[in-house]
Amino acid sequence: MPLLNSEFLSNWYTISFDRFGICIAESFTQAKVQEAQNKGAIQGDIGTHIMDIGGKYYTSSVSAPVLIGYTDAEVFDVFDLIKHYTEYQSATIPNTFFNNVDGNAYLLKGAQIDISAEAVKATANFEGDNRVDIATYAIAAPDNLYARTARFYDTKFTLGPIGVTDDFRYNILSGNININFDIDKVYILNSTQAPRFAVRGYSASGSIKLAITPTQYATILDNPEIIFGSEQTPGVLNYTAGGAQLVIAPFDNPRFLILGTYAVITKMEFNMQQNNIITANVDFAAFFNKDSFLLESV
Repeated sequence: MPLLNSEFLSNWYTISFDRFGICIAESFTQAKVQEAQNKGAIQGDIGTHIMDIGGKYYTSSVSAPVLIGYTDAEVFDVFDLIKHYTEYQSATIPNTFFNNVDGNAYLLKGAQIDISAEAVKATANFEGDNRVDIATYAIAAPDNLYARTARFYDTKFTLGPIGVTDDFRYNILSGNININFDIDKVYILNSTQAPRFAVRGYSASGSIKLAITPTQYATILDNPEIIFGSEQTPGVLNYTAGGAQLVIAPFDNPRFLILGTYAVITKMEFNMQQNNIITANVDFAAFFNKDSFLLESV
């Protein structure tokens, strides 16, 4: 019986992002999109004789559990990938640091982070005019990488002033976070089929279930400085930075994903029952702009 080479088996693979590094992925999909449609003639047979050939671009998706404990500086997980591209693209007009040497680019279209008792899983979706390269086991990647997958107890959620104190970090039981970039494809005359990509905007939203005490719940409701933008005084714009942030263990030297400089709690539901953990379900919407100081100070 012939032995199947391990390069054909689907396992944890390494994905190469230009000038970013090697990302460890559990699953990866990619599609080449070629826009085309037929043009009907005024007179003739039913066959198609004229084709309208449009733009050409790639879509890619990389997904994996968040990893804890790896120490190789040349390797990143999907959580790091989302963090870097979110900060990079929030400049509205990104520089070419992450772009390919020939000027091609791919941008983060959206990302999802799901937190449950079983795992913390991150997914990043990209769109661009060149493909993401798939590295092999031996190229620019460690032969052995030791890590474990994150669980819900490896996460905390920040509501309020970010980078100032740990008093506003709360324990997560479950949740989902969605990040979206509004990206426009622009075609320029006398150029190629590949479009130019324009970042039009950013937003993040989610629903987080927190393990919380009654005192913490009352503090969030009664202290407008925690989410200052949620409490508006008539005739006054309250915009003091009170953002949202996902924190990954170890908590003495954590990794951060800033979800927005300005966050608004769209709904908060408190639940206290006999012989059950006291919880609060928090729905939030968050935003930031290119002048957000948090991207530099955290």
